Amino acid sequence: MVINKKIKRTMMESKSQYLGSLMLIIISCLLYTMFNQLTTNMVNLTSSFEKNYVQEDASFIADKKLDNIEDLESRFNMIIEETRSIDYLVSEDKTLRIFSENTKVNIPAIIEGNKLIGSDILIDPAFAKANKLKIGDSINIYGKDLKIAGFMSLPNYIYPIKSESDILNDPNRFGIAVISKDDFNEINKGSSFYTLKFNGDKKDVDNRIAQFKDYLKSENIIILKWTNIDENPRVTYVTLKIDGINQISTYMPVFILLLTCILTGIVMWRMLKREFILIGTLYALGYKKREIVKHYLTYPLSIALAGGIIGTILGAFTLRPMLNFMVMYFNIPVDYVSFDLKYVVISLLLPIFFLGISGYFVVNRALKYSPVELMKGGKEKGKVSFIERKLKLDRLKFSTKFKVREQLRSIPRSVFLLLGVVFATMLLLLGFASKSSMDFLMKDAYEDTYKYQYQYIFNSLQHGAPSNGEVFSISPFTLKSDSKTGFYVYGISPNSKYILLKDKQGNWLSTDKVIITKPLADKLGVKPHDTIKVVNKLDSKEYSITVDYIAETYTGEYIYMPLVEFNDMLKYPSDSYIGLWSSDKLNISESSLLSITTIDDFKKALDSTMQPLKSSIGIMAFISFIIGLIVIYVVTSLIIEENRESISLLKILGYRRKEVYSLILNSSSFIVLIGYILGVPLLLVSLRAMFKSVTKSMNFAFPVTIEYGYVFIGFVVIYLTYELSKFLSRRKINRISMAEALKASRE
Repeated sequence: MVINKKIKRTMMESKSQYLGSLMLIIISCLLYTMFNQLTTNMVNLTSSFEKNYVQEDASFIADKKLDNIEDLESRFNMIIEETRSIDYLVSEDKTLRIFSENTKVNIPAIIEGNKLIGSDILIDPAFAKANKLKIGDSINIYGKDLKIAGFMSLPNYIYPIKSESDILNDPNRFGIAVISKDDFNEINKGSSFYTLKFNGDKKDVDNRIAQFKDYLKSENIIILKWTNIDENPRVTYVTLKIDGINQISTYMPVFILLLTCILTGIVMWRMLKREFILIGTLYALGYKKREIVKHYLTYPLSIALAGGIIGTILGAFTLRPMLNFMVMYFNIPVDYVSFDLKYVVISLLLPIFFLGISGYFVVNRALKYSPVELMKGGKEKGKVSFIERKLKLDRLKFSTKFKVREQLRSIPRSVFLLLGVVFATMLLLLGFASKSSMDFLMKDAYEDTYKYQYQYIFNSLQHGAPSNGEVFSISPFTLKSDSKTGFYVYGISPNSKYILLKDKQGNWLSTDKVIITKPLADKLGVKPHDTIKVVNKLDSKEYSITVDYIAETYTGEYIYMPLVEFNDMLKYPSDSYIGLWSSDKLNISESSLLSITTIDDFKKALDSTMQPLKSSIGIMAFISFIIGLIVIYVVTSLIIEENRESISLLKILGYRRKEVYSLILNSSSFIVLIGYILGVPLLLVSLRAMFKSVTKSMNFAFPVTIEYGYVFIGFVVIYLTYELSKFLSRRKINRISMAEALKASRE
């Protein structure tokens, strides 16, 4: 059509508005493509890894050696393999957990290099990179030189954390390795555990596990530790991370697209109001309604198509770097990178769908007027809104009255600005809230609650009083009513000096009572003196635990009870225990230990995690700055365009530049302030909901908080963004001449 020749000219006249829409669509499609393709690849890689390298269904530690493995495999239709492991101290703060090479279950996947031949060792790539180890280098393990043959991944150690209670991995200080069974026998140290994999249908795995446990019990074999694969944080953390990415890939791009729809709708409505007379003339010249609709829909659809293509291409280019970034944390072999065309199509169609619908409603609303009404400029010219009529603005100063009316006479524009500032605030403060929450967790758990420095877990029940340290025991449980809700019960010494717990009023709680932590109490809906029906994962027996107190702590989802009561409940010898806490390092034989954990390990891991978090804070601050700048600048441009005549008239009346700037550019100040104030609690609520969803299957609760200093810094960033957008908009005001008002009055 001939009228389509004006499309390019119209866009260039209001290029800031259309460019703002384009940038928002590019960001939205980039995030959608990148995160969804990343999720697809992570799911495919973990699934193939688990299948091809025979990931375990469960692992366990027994007090006796199993001598009839072949009979058990045949009897229960499963694969069992004995694995030996040892924690080798490379240095005072570096631990390398070495496993014997498995051939049936949890087979090591070679990422780079060769398989084990002779006296070789395979190391996980993150530990090797952090400690500057290369293929071909030699490592001395207990006096034996082992050559690094390659880098590997283990299906049961996808997220290599030292202890199951850890939430952060630190490759600088902890890594995993594999050596041959012959080399392990030659070292003659460490402990054993068993991994099993059921053949056939997986639907009845829980019953088959229960039958196997009953058999072990009938043979007087005590299970000291049992971990199903869906309870192993070294595997489940990957799923939780993927779920978190899924949430981001769903909500963030859609929210940005909604912002774009509001922006495009505002821009189009302003353009249509300006062209009412032109549209009426087109009707008079014989143009049909569908032709006019088609013409005006070209504006949003062209922006949607261009933004969708650019954003999708950029998202595709960022996939590989993001995948490499994820593999730094999750030890997965990357055999291939797939590209799902489904998400490419959706990424292209989403902006077209959203902007097409919003554009159609705006155009259709304008074309409801008759040609005569359009020729007169429409019905609503100069119409005062209901809210403006109700407000008593006559008592206010002219400047205040002008600013309030500016917002009330374009509610969609004000809503767009409010939502944009809220979104930018939430994105900006996301990193700050994460850092504040981790700082709070560190203080709550590792300064106020846990007073020990070393935690020793034995590979068999111990008896009698130790020469040093404080004894404790631990066992996993589930709710009787919900087997998916798991937690740990600790048996600790009365008046423990290493576990300090407080109630809601801040009073110290005596550890000679049964105490439940607040996160677990909230999850189970438990109050003091309530009785919980639970099932022990090790013996599958049912028990009842009556809670005395609730501890106000975020140290995890635990129940603490006196050790004597713990042993009596589980029918263990009264003087038995499984672990020791100590403030000093103890001289304990490595062959009798299952694991050694120190508080410093967690603190150092947290410090290590803070480094990439600081980078992510910078990235999120930059993205929020860009989005905030786009939104505020576009809204400011719209205000200037809609007030060209008023600005010109103010100049004729003798208003100075600063006064004009104040009237026009400062009219949105309180909207920006309200947006920021709303953004802070909305962020905290969203994070709490997200962490509650993500950690519901974990034995862990994550506190969500943000320090006031970070809130102030965030406000400064948002305010500076607002000031920058105003500064950039001054040129537009300066370009408006006094003649504009005269031209308008003549028309």
